[in-house]
Amino acid sequence: MKFKITLTIIILALIVGITAFINFKTLEVKKDLEENAQFVIKDNGEEIAVLDMKEIQSLGPKEFKANLKSSGKEAITYTYTGVLLKDIFERYNISLIGRSSIIVRAIDGYSVALDMDKVLEDDNVYLAYMREGEALGNREDGGRGPYQMIISKDPFSQYWCKFAIEADVK
Repeated sequence: MKFKITLTIIILALIVGITAFINFKTLEVKKDLEENAQFVIKDNGEEIAVLDMKEIQSLGPKEFKANLKSSGKEAITYTYTGVLLKDIFERYNISLIGRSSIIVRAIDGYSVALDMDKVLEDDNVYLAYMREGEALGNREDGGRGPYQMIISKDPFSQYWCKFAIEADVK
């Protein structure tokens, strides 16, 4: 019985070690994306482009209002600056017609699946980089960026994605 327990602990320790090693390399890539304010565009898992802040801003920034609702608090309306997510895909000739969703991923592993109808809706899903005229900042600064995916027509801000680093159309 002690042998089985010891063997199980050793196997679990190996699994944790291997997983940590694999995630360490992925973490370095994600950290680099955040530090350089880069955003990855994918089409069914295939990387199409890595955009920096200058490229994203060149897509025609728009100001929009959205309600930020934190749990237990009243919603606050802020003015954000960003670009429509659908415009980013259109810029790289990735058709969204007939597609089902876009998965937006964050530096911390959080991801949001957006229904394509929501993405194609006018003035709705943005990749924001400013709030009230100020950069969103990154995690270390206590910010929410450098990019945050915001659904402007979501009154409860439930499906937003702060620290966004990637969008993959499916």
